[in-house]
Amino acid sequence: MLAIYTNSTWDVRLSNHFFNVHQQQFPLKHHPFFSELMHTGLKWLMVGIALLSLLLAIMAKRMRTLKPYQHPLLWVFVGMAVSSSVVAILKHYSLQACPWDLTMYGGDLPLLGLFSSLPAGVEAGGCFPAGHPSGGFALMAFYFAFRKIKPQFAYGMLGLSIVMGLVMGVAQVMRGAHFLSHVLWSGWVVWVVLLLLYAFWRPEKVKNTPQSVTRN
Repeated sequence: MLAIYTNSTWDVRLSNHFFNVHQQQFPLKHHPFFSELMHTGLKWLMVGIALLSLLLAIMAKRMRTLKPYQHPLLWVFVGMAVSSSVVAILKHYSLQACPWDLTMYGGDLPLLGLFSSLPAGVEAGGCFPAGHPSGGFALMAFYFAFRKIKPQFAYGMLGLSIVMGLVMGVAQVMRGAHFLSHVLWSGWVVWVVLLLLYAFWRPEKVKNTPQSVTRN
């Protein structure tokens, strides 16, 4: 991951494809499809999925069909909330700027490396890692929560989470909001946070799952 970030050449080359030199802007920045559907719409979809998981976990106390999955569903909500929050915090305190704020793209902030210090008189960019795609990557919480009791579903959600995270991230790259490395780092941070959460709190600690009942 360090190698990916420190080699900014390919990051810039990719973003250059979406930058209009004559207009000195990213034309897709305010395009309704990207700003309203791919950004706002998908963001609230991820929030809705997390809240639905919490609601189902609460309802599971009284619903026999959901009761075996109460703990995993609660884990999904916590996992999505914690992992995306960690990314948001790292992003808020980061020095790196978004592409559309860089001098090379008509902004007023410099391009900084991962371990670069902030030049005097320059404000922090607060744009690394990418916050938006973390919502899609956070769906990896389903993998950790259901990998023992519903492995096929878990692996399906793992694949979906990677696709959603990349789709949401690439949309932001096209708008000039992030470099692709910001997106990849977001996915890596989410994975590590969920892995640590899984190490300290196992979601599969649930009694009377349909599989366990069958075995008994």
